[in-house]
Parts: sequence; C-alpha cells; structure tokens
Amino acid sequence: MFDVSQIRKDFPILTREVNGKPLVYLDNGASSQKPDVVIDAVTRAYREEYANVHRGLHYLSNLATEKYESVRGIVAKFLNAADESEIILNTGTTEGINMVAYGWAMEHMKQGDNIVLSVMEHHANIVPWHFLRERLGIELKWVNIDDNGNLDPQSVIDAIDKKTKLVAITHMSNVLGTIVDVKTICHEAQSLGVATLVDGSQGAVHMPVDVQDIGCDFYPITGHKLCGPTGSGAIYVKAERMVEMRPFLGGGDMIKEVHKDTVIYNEPPMKFEAGTPGIVQTIGFGVALNYMMNIGLNNIAEYEAELKEYALSKTYCSKLA
Repeated sequence: MFDVSQIRKDFPILTREVNGKPLVYLDNGASSQKPDVVIDAVTRAYREEYANVHRGLHYLSNLATEKYESVRGIVAKFLNAADESEIILNTGTTEGINMVAYGWAMEHMKQGDNIVLSVMEHHANIVPWHFLRERLGIELKWVNIDDNGNLDPQSVIDAIDKKTKLVAITHMSNVLGTIVDVKTICHEAQSLGVATLVDGSQGAVHMPVDVQDIGCDFYPITGHKLCGPTGSGAIYVKAERMVEMRPFLGGGDMIKEVHKDTVIYNEPPMKFEAGTPGIVQTIGFGVALNYMMNIGLNNIAEYEAELKEYALSKTYCSKLA
C-alpha cells in the first residue's frame, strides 16, 4: 500500500480551506487535482524549455520535441500497448472518440450498419455516433443495464448482428462507477469481426489497464482526470486498425509534402496529429502518468476498495442491516 498522508502533501490545493474548514474534494470523476510534480513540470516547460515541436533545429525546439515525444512511450507503458506507434496524442477522450467516428467509422460504415452502445455511456461516447446516424443512416443499438447498475457482457454480445461494425462501451461508468467486463465483450466481438472501442476516461484512472489483454481496437484516455493538465490525452489504436483510418484533421505535422494537386501524408501516428499540439499540456500529462504509475494502479484500486467499504459501513442503510 502507500502512505495516504504523504500523497495528500503532494497536492497543494489540499492545504486551503473553504468556509473555514479543510477542503474536501470529491469531484475527481469530473476532473482531478494536480500534484506538485505536474505543476512544477508545466511551470518549468513554460519558463525554461518552451519552443514549438517537430519544426525547429535549435536547442529549445529539440528539447521540447524530445520531452513531448517521450510521452508517447509513457502512455504506451501505462496502457501496455504493443508499441508506442499505436499511441496518438491529442486533447483527451472526446477528441479520441471523434477521431474514430470520422477517421474510421465514416470510412467503414454505410446505411443500415449499426453500432452497439450501452445506456450508461458518457455523452462523448454517444453524440459522435448520432452524427454518423444523421449523415450515414446507421442504427444505434442500445443495451440496458440491470437493476443494480451492472452491464451484462452477454447482453452486449447478444446485440451484435451481421450489420454491426463497432461496439463502443465504457470501461467504467462516470455516474455509477460500474466496472464493465470489457475483455469478454472485446474478445467475442473480435471473433465476430466487429471492431471495439472502450472509453477509458474513467477506467484508466482507477485500475491497471492492459489493452493487449482487453483486446480492444481503440482505447481513449483523458489527462485531466489522471492528475494531468486539461487539454491533454491520448488514444490507443491497434496497429491494424490505424492503417484503416483516414486523418481526422488536416494541417501541419500530419503531412510530408503539400502540392497544388496532391498531399502526401505523414506516417502514423503523426498522420493523425495535425497542427501545433498542446506541448506543455502533454509534457505535464506524461509526468502525471509517471506519478500514477509510481504510486501503482493496483495500490490505488485496493485503497479505493477500502474507501468504498468504509463509506458503505457509515451509510444509513448499513445501520438497518
């Protein structure tokens, strides 16, 4: 386990008071607070190390590029991707899901095809698919949860038919905290030739994630929920799916050559990273992931389980038992 009191000291905001009492912050599901190591890294990047990336030959540009690109490997380690080339850096889960919608699904779906979703999805994993429904005439197939707020993986599998091209399911509900058996769903979908997207915005925060073991094709995560800066994140895309994708955005960095009558795209994953990125945000994101890994996701999961049991033991219902 770990020393909770010591970890609390890593977060400067926890020293402040609200209404004369110590701050109690219970909104990590929306956005997490930031430890000193992340705040210091962001400050240092702006004060001492800032330059644009991938474009310059001078010292600061090379330094910024090296630090920025190192985050790709950190994310790959965090998610246990087979290779860092399967990691696309972006602004977070919302961009990642839209990237799949417009870069992959738009290319591989047609009128009459369907996507399987659960009713517990975050809007970020619903609205992009409605865009495709409106534009392509695809169907959205909804899977319900049971009375306890759980999603039966078999109910998701049973919803798959010959017209299903994608299953898009959250790893953990942002409202209920329900953990979904995404491994069973993804492996069965894979055997049926159906692509899978797992929304990792909450799941990656609370437990170790192994995308190879899960067997998903797409796994987006968000930096600001992982003790990192806002505007940072990434998406894991299995190598064989990445070659099926078209660029979601056009601009600098994602191209090798631009001519009047044609363009030559960069190699993946750079092909999907258009324009000047959130350089400092991404650097801070990498520091945050290392911070989380140093604590240990297994340790975090165990401690959260203890907190849950403690909370339940103090509820009114427990006193009636």
